[in-house]
Amino acid sequence: MNISPAKEIDLSICIVSWNVKDLLRKCLSSIGDAKPDLRYEVVVVENNSRDESGDMVREEFPSFILVSNRVNRGFASACNQAIRESRGRYILLLNPDTLIQGGSLEEMVRFLDKRPGAGGGGPKLINPDGTLQPSVRMYPTFKSSIGQFTILGDLGLFHRAVDKYLEKGFDYEYPSIVDQPMGAALFFRRDALDAVGLLDESFFLYYEEVDLCLRLFLSGRPLWYNPGAVIVHIGGESTAKAGALSRFMMQESQFKYFSKHYGSGSTIWFKIIFKPLFLLGEYWSLLRNLVSLLGSYISGATIAEKNRKRTRLKMRWDFLTKYLIDFLLL
Repeated sequence: MNISPAKEIDLSICIVSWNVKDLLRKCLSSIGDAKPDLRYEVVVVENNSRDESGDMVREEFPSFILVSNRVNRGFASACNQAIRESRGRYILLLNPDTLIQGGSLEEMVRFLDKRPGAGGGGPKLINPDGTLQPSVRMYPTFKSSIGQFTILGDLGLFHRAVDKYLEKGFDYEYPSIVDQPMGAALFFRRDALDAVGLLDESFFLYYEEVDLCLRLFLSGRPLWYNPGAVIVHIGGESTAKAGALSRFMMQESQFKYFSKHYGSGSTIWFKIIFKPLFLLGEYWSLLRNLVSLLGSYISGATIAEKNRKRTRLKMRWDFLTKYLIDFLLL
């Protein structure tokens, strides 16, 4: 780690971790292995994990800044803790299920230095096997949400709205201004955050980065996608551990986002339409997951495949039994 006076730090790498000790270790090791040719610091917020992640960081990466929470404060709040601890000109909000590639951090800082009007940006994300991971989205709309999360989407309706939201056809080989790069690795200019504020802590998990990207855009500080910087994103480990709770929090955050930016009145009508359609989709998916799991036993599928199908089935069953009332009361 490079130690410099506060005003000379180029990049603060801020990581929030929850019960992903092994992935966090690999992520932190990848930063050192990349040997970034810039002045940087690493701030890790350990969000009350049960897997001794904090002890691992303290013992194996003593030069990194560690903040240990006694309760899980949520992703947005923990990110803000890290940002407040940091001192860099740029801030990278980095998921612990990522691996930094050599030259990527320097490239992103150079890229943003050449675009002083940018609020920040995102790199190209790739899967562990080296294939492209689509990572650019537009801002969500009522139509795209219905098409993405409800049974109407399963029936092929609202596919144009979903394709538009997912930026189908986006050219990942060229830099461009985008609505929202994926939150797995988001770079922000510190003075841009000083102008619009930090992450909205009313979002416990999900949509907090979408909200921030939109606020930056509305302030005239758009975000850029830069294919010259590449980061590996494994994906989904923390939310997989949260299980059905993560599905509930996603919908809760979605309603908060729409209420904040589309108005509470419109969002109430959206909820009235969305909730029964979403639940129909959940029950339909539960049935399909059950049939698929039974089929895997008949066909002699691998243990890993059976476990994946069993996990998907359990997640939906848990949602419908543990969080149904809370979802209806949102």
